[in-house]
Amino acid sequence: MATYAELKQDVIDLINRTDCTNALAGTFINQAQRKISRTLRVPSLENKLAVTVGTTSAATYDATEGEITIPSDFLEMVYIYTDKGVLQRTPLRVFIDLDKKVSATGEPKYYTRIQNKFALKPIPTTGKVINLVYYSDPTDLSADSDTNSFSSICPDLMVYGALLYACDYFNDSRKPVFEATYNTIYAELVALVEATDQATADSSVQPSYSYNEDLLN
Repeated sequence: MATYAELKQDVIDLINRTDCTNALAGTFINQAQRKISRTLRVPSLENKLAVTVGTTSAATYDATEGEITIPSDFLEMVYIYTDKGVLQRTPLRVFIDLDKKVSATGEPKYYTRIQNKFALKPIPTTGKVINLVYYSDPTDLSADSDTNSFSSICPDLMVYGALLYACDYFNDSRKPVFEATYNTIYAELVALVEATDQATADSSVQPSYSYNEDLLN
């Protein structure tokens, strides 16, 4: 784990330039975080939003329309599930056509994205709990003592990502060297995540979905 101050100091030490200020190092760190957030998916980024129909605020869940407002820190969906299983994501065109094939309310089985919301079908009834698991954007670093998911699990990736932006800023010829190290760290991190997922997966192959009715044809 590294604090924001420690990350900035590492950038300053490695770029080894008298014109790289503490403020510039902070800017490069924040740029690196945005770069990493666009592609890296690790368990520490997973967040869960639990919606209880009839209890959760209307700003988060519209019980009439059956729509969950996408969280502000949302990066990418993992899955939506209830106590009955995982919901199937469908294209909007197919989702609209489901009105002819499923009841208006009941146990939700399908979802799609409509603008900044995830719509469910059938619309769940009062008391139903819907769990949205998603990859979230790490919190920004601002105070020197701040830490976040990336500074905890991959501070070296943050630093070498920042060095790439520093090379762009200073027109520094060492960018290929820093980029090679960045790519190595990134690949090692992805391999570790994949190995962890494989180690905890069921040994038998499970079907992606269970179709009780041929509703999508």
